[in-house]
Amino acid sequence: MKKQSFSILILVFAILIFGCKQKTEPKISNFKVAQDYAEFTSKMENNDTLNIGVVLSMCTWSEYDKLQITKSNDSVFLQLKEKRVMDDKPLHFSKVAYELKNDTLDLEKMITDFDISHQKETSSPFFIIINPKEKDTILLRTTGLGNRGFNIERYQRIMAKLYPKEMAEYRKEYFTPPPPPPMSIEYEETELDE
Repeated sequence: MKKQSFSILILVFAILIFGCKQKTEPKISNFKVAQDYAEFTSKMENNDTLNIGVVLSMCTWSEYDKLQITKSNDSVFLQLKEKRVMDDKPLHFSKVAYELKNDTLDLEKMITDFDISHQKETSSPFFIIINPKEKDTILLRTTGLGNRGFNIERYQRIMAKLYPKEMAEYRKEYFTPPPPPPMSIEYEETELDE
């Protein structure tokens, strides 16, 4: 009886040891923000994440976007996690498929147009690119107010293509045109006292 129970016990342990699935180590991504930030759609691997801060402030206007780009099932997604305009409550947008490859309104193309070697502290960053799994941070700066205004407009057009309804509401709320001037101006002639 002892031999039979001992045999059963050995059989149970053997099944447990050899029958359990061995744990596989998660695959480490080869995506490196310092090298691959301008080609994120092709260089990111599944489960990679890229955070991009976009500083849209200029002069007295204060605006900041926080983007999150992820890759899942071989598809790239972008989410405008937070849009802060002046001191208003932040806006949050849903995740959308990023399908702007080989387009003039392409975030990757826009990023490659920045000179990474331009790092003057006097110009504020436009893009702050971070891979949460790494400690590297890429700062892409504009070269002056004209260049900053051009890049803000370009970025807004990209976001309008990705989020047509949300960006139309944003423009309507923050950039409403002034009322038209009156059709005729009434004036009264007066003589100047000499």
